[in-house]
Amino acid sequence: MHPALQIQDILLNIFGHFHPQETASDLPALARPCLPTTSTTASDLFTLARTCRTFKEPALDVLWEELLDPSPLARCLPEASHYSQTASRGDDKRYSFTRPPTQVEWGILRNYTRRIRSMHHGRDNLEWESVGNFLNPPATEPLFPNLRHLHASGLLALASETKIKHLLSMPFPSLISLLVGFSHENQDVVRGSLESLFKFSQNLRNLIIYASRPDIKFINFFSSYVCQWGDLNSVDCPGIPFGVEALVHLSRMPALTILSFTPTVTLPPSDSPLLFPNLRYLTLCSKLLDPIFLTLSRIQLPAITHVITQVNSCPSKQGFSSFLTSVRASVIDHTLQELRCTDTFGMQITAIVGMHLEHPRPVLGFEDLQPCMAFTNLRRLVFDFAWDVNLTDSELLVLASAWPHLEQFSIISAYGWNTSDGITPDGLVQLLQTCPSLREVALAIDTRGYTEFRESPASLGSTFPRTLSIHVIDSPIEAESVPAVAALLASIARSPYPSFLAGSSNFRRHRYRNYWFDVHRRANAILSQRSTTVIYSAGNPSGPS
Repeated sequence: MHPALQIQDILLNIFGHFHPQETASDLPALARPCLPTTSTTASDLFTLARTCRTFKEPALDVLWEELLDPSPLARCLPEASHYSQTASRGDDKRYSFTRPPTQVEWGILRNYTRRIRSMHHGRDNLEWESVGNFLNPPATEPLFPNLRHLHASGLLALASETKIKHLLSMPFPSLISLLVGFSHENQDVVRGSLESLFKFSQNLRNLIIYASRPDIKFINFFSSYVCQWGDLNSVDCPGIPFGVEALVHLSRMPALTILSFTPTVTLPPSDSPLLFPNLRYLTLCSKLLDPIFLTLSRIQLPAITHVITQVNSCPSKQGFSSFLTSVRASVIDHTLQELRCTDTFGMQITAIVGMHLEHPRPVLGFEDLQPCMAFTNLRRLVFDFAWDVNLTDSELLVLASAWPHLEQFSIISAYGWNTSDGITPDGLVQLLQTCPSLREVALAIDTRGYTEFRESPASLGSTFPRTLSIHVIDSPIEAESVPAVAALLASIARSPYPSFLAGSSNFRRHRYRNYWFDVHRRANAILSQRSTTVIYSAGNPSGPS
């Protein structure tokens, strides 16, 4: 054997390329081989582990690095300790313990559990009636001493109280990332389990909690619970309101770079805003926009790069103006790269039931977007709520001139601009030339009178990004404009990379759909002659039937 293959780090690097997509969840330990037929990479690791003693440890480390299902740990024990039965959903087997594991069997378990670095609950192939015997070893030594990432949202969303207690009450001394999702009914159990978690997992750096309708008792508990941690890197709790004490405590964490929560209107006014010195990503989720801009007006974000807001209602003109004013006040340097404000509830309703919103709607114009010109380092600008849009070519180009690094520009893509006008094809080309890094555009195109394509395809597309996505939303188009628009879009695509063309999820002007599909087909034909590049239509790659 070559001396290099006796170095563990080299073997781990090599074996890491065999990392199975379905890891130990589908493989037994070496004690009881039972290889799956669907994971060839896992089979390779199993074979490597049995090849020689030098390969055994690093191969097993990679094989057991991630645990998606606890049943393999039952399968590595003698058959006398458990039994199996066919699950109701198919050929998978479910395992149950018939007795508590012996000390020798606990030693076998620890030989594998010490290798587990990440536990993502995917499938539940262990009967949880016997989980107490499995997850509570009699010794004080932790069963998962090196577990660093615990993802329990899939488990807790459907789990009984017994499952939650046994999992979150375990000691994880090396845990640095925790994701927990739970339903309204399990709040009391989760609250008690999180309290015990702090005692055994004090090295936590990333805390992610997805709560469904948290009650006031849990909200008060969690605000004080967050204050127990002193060195968190990320706190992602989009459905949980934080009190003043929690926000003050978080602002004092120098390592905090990611923060997501639900703001409240109960924050008292203060002469000195809270300073989050190193916060990069801020996500605020609220039913209304008012608590969001009130919170933003009371904090300062000198290092912020991403501000993402999600509301469940359509903002008013005054509310949106106040929101942009508060963003400008909180971002005290030119660091902002992404600004996003979306009505997620309205978008879901529109996409699912095709809701036609009542008119008149507020109109988004140049004066509404003008405050965003202060963010000169902007990469992504996304606004989506139930407003109409009125922008001209000249206004759009004035806006774009302030964002030389812009990569995504998406305005009211889910609801549509609801206008007979829009940005002209020439205006679209000028926009792409003004923002050479632009890779995704969502706007309405006014194709009226555009019946002749005047540019050379070779000279036009060469200046644009290699990947370019154009969403035409609810753009009107007539039959006489189809050939010219198709030639324009084909010229924009930079060979041999595709340019995507898509309609919005609320494409209400159905009489234009077939014309746009015809544009897709014609543009594809042009591109197929020039190269193998294809322009796809979102939701219908082949066009209408």
